[in-house]
Amino acid sequence: AYLRGLQTLGRGTETIYLELLAPVARHFGLRWEDERSDFVAVTLALRRLQELAHQLSEANAEPPPAKAKPGRRALFVALPGEQHVFGAQLVGEFLRRAGWDVWDAPGAVENEILALVGREWFAVVGFSVSTAAQLPALTGLIRKVRRAALNRDVRIMAGGLPFIGHPERVAKVGADATAMDGRDAVDRAEHLLELLGQRS
Repeated sequence: AYLRGLQTLGRGTETIYLELLAPVARHFGLRWEDERSDFVAVTLALRRLQELAHQLSEANAEPPPAKAKPGRRALFVALPGEQHVFGAQLVGEFLRRAGWDVWDAPGAVENEILALVGREWFAVVGFSVSTAAQLPALTGLIRKVRRAALNRDVRIMAGGLPFIGHPERVAKVGADATAMDGRDAVDRAEHLLELLGQRS
């Protein structure tokens, strides 16, 4: 009801994503890292945020997402084993609205992700993680994705709490870019696409 009220007051969906839902998700993530909230509580809270984001995206209060433009195909997933997928979902929603054909694979394990990127062409593959402890696993997966990808020049984005305030971690895990939020992710993905075009 509160979110519907914000829309009635003229708040756009993207504004609600960026200024309310994303900061709330970060808050829950920090509570989990600081052990102020347990895993179950944070998971339930983020699941509710996902439901709210989905309801907002399906609302008819705004024009539908733009039709996908040629070459703008992306896969955004959480690191396998990662329970908190809200960040990847939010980034995907922003990209869809900007005319990207966004694929997701909720709950996909490593072999499924590698099979997907080997079968389908993606300009950008993005991963989200919650903690710095996941960075070694992310590094290994990025290396495997680059080897398996149908697009030999695929661009990789990485996001989540471990990258906030630590942009140097992008290169360390073997990614090409990170983003502060969904709107920034669109700009970064467009830039990576331009770089891809220059090499083609």
